[in-house]
Amino acid sequence: MAVAKRNRSETKVDPSAKSVKDAVDQIRLLERQVAESKTHLNNIVTLIQYCENDSPKVIHAAMHALFRVFSPMLSKGDLQKPKKAAAEDKKATVTLWLRENYVKYLNRMCTILDLPEAGLQVPALKILLDIVKLESAHLTSLSGSHHFANDLYLNVVDALLNCKNMSTPLLDEFTQKYFGFYDDLRFYFLKNATQIINNALGSKAQKDAKAPQSKKQKTTAQAPPAKLALILENAFAIMESLKSMPTEAKELDEFWTGNPDPNGEKKEYTGDSFGFSEDEDDAVEDLTKDTSAAHIKRHPLLTLFNHKRVFSDCWTALLRLPFTTVIYKKTLLIVHKRIIPHLPQPTVLMDFLTDSYNAGGAISLLALKGLFVLITEHNLDYPDFFQKLYMLFDRNLMHVKYRARFFSQVDIFLSSPLLPAQLVAAFIKRMARLGLSSPPASIVIIIPLIYNLLKRHPTCMQLIHGKADSEKNDLYDHLQDDPMKSNALQSSLWELQTLQNHFAPNVSTLAKIFNEQFTKPSYNLEDFLDHTYATMFQNEISKKRKGEAAVAVDAPKGLFVATVEETADETVEQDAVVPGWESWSF
Repeated sequence: MAVAKRNRSETKVDPSAKSVKDAVDQIRLLERQVAESKTHLNNIVTLIQYCENDSPKVIHAAMHALFRVFSPMLSKGDLQKPKKAAAEDKKATVTLWLRENYVKYLNRMCTILDLPEAGLQVPALKILLDIVKLESAHLTSLSGSHHFANDLYLNVVDALLNCKNMSTPLLDEFTQKYFGFYDDLRFYFLKNATQIINNALGSKAQKDAKAPQSKKQKTTAQAPPAKLALILENAFAIMESLKSMPTEAKELDEFWTGNPDPNGEKKEYTGDSFGFSEDEDDAVEDLTKDTSAAHIKRHPLLTLFNHKRVFSDCWTALLRLPFTTVIYKKTLLIVHKRIIPHLPQPTVLMDFLTDSYNAGGAISLLALKGLFVLITEHNLDYPDFFQKLYMLFDRNLMHVKYRARFFSQVDIFLSSPLLPAQLVAAFIKRMARLGLSSPPASIVIIIPLIYNLLKRHPTCMQLIHGKADSEKNDLYDHLQDDPMKSNALQSSLWELQTLQNHFAPNVSTLAKIFNEQFTKPSYNLEDFLDHTYATMFQNEISKKRKGEAAVAVDAPKGLFVATVEETADETVEQDAVVPGWESWSF
């Protein structure tokens, strides 16, 4: 029986797809009508309703249509709030109605940032930031000086920090194209994020108790733990993406809303057209002084110290949030490169880093670098630094993830020739003792480091020729937490003699370097930091052998076999399985 051919006209159409297409066509019609005549302004209400549709395509079409509707109004000033308009003024009534719907539209756009649809989040962010630019341009033209629409941008930042569905495209779009590129967007994000975090923490600090009541901060209750955790996760994800900050004032040259001083004329900044809140007037007064022209206040966006100040305030607020272990470790990993160099007063991290250093475990290892930077470059007084460092050397250290990072830093910390010989000897002895119970990947780091320390501190060479040959007659006290009281110089490095018989050929060969004269140059420790069991095994199997490896002539009968016993009358069978271990026979 012949099969009837299917008519193309009989193809079924998805009812939902047809309704979506009809909705999109209706949106375009409503937008066209509003653009043609003001008599159709009521279409705006319908378009806002379409922004709450269940279909992403409908929402996408509606929010772009409304952006094209409101953009000309913003540029022309049709949305500017009328000044004390009379009740019978129809134009003022229409303007107020348009402003009300405009605010509804902006609120809906901020809500869209939290939808689990990256295809809507990214265009919503672009539209909101474009509106920030339009509002800023309009306010700048009205006031005659640069103005940033921070009221709207504050809502955008709040929506980002409280976003429960922060997708990778949304995060990358904001951090790579806006936050990490434009100086004004970064400046106001840091400023707004600080305010949002402090409010979530229930901040009630007041700058001046004698200030008027209008300038006092309102006391707010602390947000629930779930909200604090959400703000922490989103804020840190954004802050972590900031790879660099301006280091000179001339680098402040990229502005989303236009350069506040495009001609370099150093125009006087009045403060009332910039957008700072009233309780920050005094701070701006102090931070905007220009040494070249003391009588002229430069725009805060053009002052490098202001950018460092808001960066510092944001990180200070962020560190007050209840950190998770993962974010805690990530923060310590970047603190010495991405945070400390851009702080106006790096010592504000002193308590954070010292507490982290005293916490023990992996947290202490990661806090080392940041704390060392504060000590060496910013005159932080921490007399117990080396004693705490000495206490970090334990068996757990040899198995942690950040082992290589730690030893590379120890090499730097002990590089000064001015360190006491007793202190250096204690570290050498401690590492040698740990080498007896460490995996081979850790021992191949310890041996070169000990060699470098002996080359760097010749006084410690007496450890090579010490009389102690085992733990029984060793005067070194490995239970002593104070390295200066451990009697390390009265000991010897008999542990290295033991390591020369290690089962791993890499370790035994490397340990034999101490039997030779110390004429070899210092090791480059970086060559040994990445060793693991996998790399050591790969190196062994990739070696070229001169000949075939020797193997047994006769295959053994089991893993545990008895020794051969010969008597005058007979010989016991060779390789007999030991009684009780028959399950291991081959």
